[in-house]
Parts: sequence; C-alpha cells; structure tokens
Amino acid sequence: MTVNARVIICTGAPGNGRDELLQEMHETTAFYYHHLFDYIVEEARVEGTILTKINILDFYDSQPGKMEEYREKAITKISEKIEKESGLHIISTPYHFEWRGNKFQGLNPKDIDILDPDMFLIIFDDLIRVKERLEQDPQWRYHRFTLGEIANWRREEVSGIYNLARKYSPRREVQLVAYSNKAAFLKDLILNTNKLKFYLSHPITGEGKDFFLKVTKFAENLSDYYIVYDPYLIRDWDIVENWRRVLNKAIENKEARPDEITMDMDYPEGKRTFTLNSVEVESAIKNLRFQIIDNDYKIIENSDLLVVYHPRESISAGVICEMVYAKALAKMVYAYYPYEPSPFFEWYSTRIFQDENDLINFLIKESKLTGQTPLDFYSGIEEET
Repeated sequence: MTVNARVIICTGAPGNGRDELLQEMHETTAFYYHHLFDYIVEEARVEGTILTKINILDFYDSQPGKMEEYREKAITKISEKIEKESGLHIISTPYHFEWRGNKFQGLNPKDIDILDPDMFLIIFDDLIRVKERLEQDPQWRYHRFTLGEIANWRREEVSGIYNLARKYSPRREVQLVAYSNKAAFLKDLILNTNKLKFYLSHPITGEGKDFFLKVTKFAENLSDYYIVYDPYLIRDWDIVENWRRVLNKAIENKEARPDEITMDMDYPEGKRTFTLNSVEVESAIKNLRFQIIDNDYKIIENSDLLVVYHPRESISAGVICEMVYAKALAKMVYAYYPYEPSPFFEWYSTRIFQDENDLINFLIKESKLTGQTPLDFYSGIEEET
C-alpha cells in the first residue's frame, strides 16, 4: 500500500551545482535523497561490474542495453522505497548527457511513469561557471567542453524535462532555480508550498552595483511572504552584453575582433574576472540569447504574478516584454515606477505604485500567507485613505 509521499525529480546538467545545493539543503532538512547514480552503481556491482564517474559513460556508450537495464532496476528500487516511506523524496539526476559526440538520457518517459513525480526542479548556472566546474571535475575535465556545447547541453536539459512534464494533464509543476539562489531558496520553494511565487522584473542593461543592491534589498523585504525569482541571479546576460560591447567597439573603430575578451562578473559571493576566447563566445551567443529569453519566460509561466521594480525613468525594453508576456498569461502585474508612466507601461500594469514602500506593504498585506483578501481583488482599485 502506497503511503503519503511527495516526489520531486531534481535535474540539471553536470557542472550546474545540482547535488551541491541538495547536499547543503540535506544538512538542515529531513528528506529522502535518492542519487540515481548511486543506485545504478549498486545494481552494476551486484553483477560484478564496477562503475565509477570515470567509466560510467564509456560503459553506457559501449553497452547501452545493459546500462538501461541497470537504470530500470535502480528506478524500481527508488520507487519501492517511496511506496514504503512517507515524506519528501528527491531524486537527483541529469536528464541529458553528451559524451564523445553521442547523446544519452538520464531519465525516460517510462521512468517518469514509475516515479510519478509531483514536481520537476531544474538547477542551472551561467555557462562560464559551469565550464569552470566541469574543468575541475575528474569525470569531465579531460573533455574540454566549449561554451557552445554547454549551452546546447542546457537547452536539451530544459526542453527534455518540459516534454516529460507535459505527459501529464495538467502539466506537472516545473521550476527553474538558479544556483545563486542557494540552498535556503531551494528549501523554501520545496517546503513552503502555500507561498505565492513572483518574477521580479527590473532593468539590467546600463545599471551598476548600487542598483542591483537595491533590487536585492527589495526582494529580501518580500522573501518571507513570497518565493522571489530574480532573473539576474543567472549572469548569462553579462556574457552577452560584454560580447556586444566588445564587438560594437571593434566595429566603430574599424578594427578586427579581438582574439580574447575580458569580463568582470559580479556574483553574490564577490566579483570574478574571466578571460574568454572570442571564437568560443561567439559560438555560444546565438543559443545563449535564445535561452535568456526562453528561461525567463518559463519562470514567468511558473510564477503566480509579476512584480516590476523600475526606479529609473527610461523604460527597459526587456521589462516591457516581460510585462506583455505576463499579461498574456493572465498574470497580475504590479509595478513600482516613480514617474508618469507611458500609455504602454500603464496598459500592461495591473497597478502602478509610485512609492516603493507602498508596493511592498501592498504585497505583504495581500499575501495569501496572511489570510487577507486575494491580490486580484484590489486590481485597479485605489486604497482607502
């Protein structure tokens, strides 16, 4: 007899920090942590085959049928444990592998049928840090993946998980989580299911460190009441913008494109400086441009509302696009904008606040956690004085 269990499949291509976040979360949170790799290794060991991170993909390449057999048995073992033990079960595995020019899957539709997950989580990080981790990982460091290959890998990971989630009607919940959100955010997302989620839309291009500190503070003021998604926690945009600036400067000066570009990346942990090969960056840019938009839109789809933080007068094109997309999905759009709005900004806002604290107080007051009136009741209605 199946007990009351909640099942989450947590994916993310190697190098994105998936298991690092889960292990950190496991130190403070009780849940059943099923690393699919460990189960497969155990099934192989029973038959006398020794698999490690160094040789498992070579084995998959040479004996795909046997590898599928080990994985099927591993999935069955996990399913049996889920049936016996109530509580939270998290299965950790990449969905998509690329190895020696071939593509492999860590999960297939049959596995999903057996595990019957309540949610899919995809952990991802910017391409530069993913490449850095892969270069330091004994399993991957001798294969020298380019930024373009890593971008393709991530795209396959995200699209593959969405295809698996669409097997169900309605589609099972999918959440994309940036590595820089950290384990506390992951724990909040998983455990506090009653919290509303909002996508925090704000300008990026042309803004400096002080502005982003204000964005962070704004998000922190609401994090007790909402799951707040800040798209700038993934620094892919910095890669695109640095590349664009370097290329435009070369065009203006009628110079050849430099062989290398140097860029500073401001992470929550501090500033990092990277020197990148221009050809390698160029090979990833087109894919990366697509992924920035596609991933942001997917997060908006998975959020309950969109909140705009826009203290400058000139309107960000990206912010407007996100507002339009959210409105098309029937999401509420609440904006902080301390200027007279343009007709377009006003049209795509559910409500505009000229004072940042008024927006914060409104969102806190109307949070579902407080048991107050739902947010949409006040759409377009002036507060009583």
